[in-house]
Amino acid sequence: MQQINLSTLEEVLPEFYNARMPLYLWGRPSSGKTSMMRQFAQRKAKELGLKYSEDEFGPDIFTLKVISLSQFDSPDLRGMPLIKDKDNYHVTQFVPSEELPREGQGIIFFDEMNNADDGVRAACYQYVLEGRYGELQPLKDKNGKDSFWRAAASNTEQDYSTVNQTSLALLRRFSHFLIVPELEEIIKYFLENNIDPRVIGYLKNYPQDLFPEKWDETLLDKKANPFPYTWEVTGRMIKKINSFKDPKLFYLTAASVGPEVAQRFKAYCSLTQEVDINKIIESPVSELNKLKDREDSASLFYSIISSLAAKWFNKSQNLTGIKLIEVAKALPSEFCVALLKMVVKKRTKELIAVKSFEPLLSKLGVFFDFGNKS
Repeated sequence: MQQINLSTLEEVLPEFYNARMPLYLWGRPSSGKTSMMRQFAQRKAKELGLKYSEDEFGPDIFTLKVISLSQFDSPDLRGMPLIKDKDNYHVTQFVPSEELPREGQGIIFFDEMNNADDGVRAACYQYVLEGRYGELQPLKDKNGKDSFWRAAASNTEQDYSTVNQTSLALLRRFSHFLIVPELEEIIKYFLENNIDPRVIGYLKNYPQDLFPEKWDETLLDKKANPFPYTWEVTGRMIKKINSFKDPKLFYLTAASVGPEVAQRFKAYCSLTQEVDINKIIESPVSELNKLKDREDSASLFYSIISSLAAKWFNKSQNLTGIKLIEVAKALPSEFCVALLKMVVKKRTKELIAVKSFEPLLSKLGVFFDFGNKS
């Protein structure tokens, strides 16, 4: 199966949507499969000038209907029987579930598809391939295309997620990608969603803890394991805990990512609490010079650039474009580049307006595409 990251998935989703070719996304838990589909649907609704919804169908609505098949029995899709008079005898007609559309346009997204039993998935064969189900006729737009694109997502059989084997009859109805997110893609998502910068700095410093180190039966024994989603939960739960000495910092982290990782995270937080980010913004050269010769300088610098990026994304008043570039120039080159990569897609016009920004890029020998300035 072809493996791609989230950025590549973002590029190819429009191609499958425009062709209305069914697409199946595979990946470990918390790989961003559903989130990427939601972001794509929201952009498509905006592009078409339609209201976005995940519940309603209608001519002025672009709907992302997420159907978790693990919660269905096959009769749920087929619908309730209705006795109809036909000439001089009676017939049974089944009215399909209201989960399937009668109007509008959008995406039907079968999530956790291989968590459903064989009978439920077999009930989807016709709908996936033809966009119709029993008496329910396929919806077409003015150009004769299917009004609703069909897509699906699942964990793989190797992910310890209690999935069922998928038949070739269903697999052949889809194109397939294995989604493997990269750390920087997760970091960008965390920054955009205001996740605690300590989580971002820790993952920059310990990227191996983004996912579990080993994929075996111990995942089920541990219960709490590190995944992008559980790190997101951690980042939200610890937001108001400022001191690493507060015992809640450890317990709230351990509940999401497990005690072993939580212990390392606590140690990282105790180290980074030595850094005053506001002093660094005010006097970057003198403050950063104090850290360069320390054995733990790498961890401190990861903490600094994560805090700066979070401030930049949140439009902190004391971090202007000029100040950001001043701090960047005072950082060791590798951390300067890492910082710029984190912030360059946000408030890009402000950065370009700083006179020393582009000369700094030339000096570092890095290039960014500023096609989408924001």
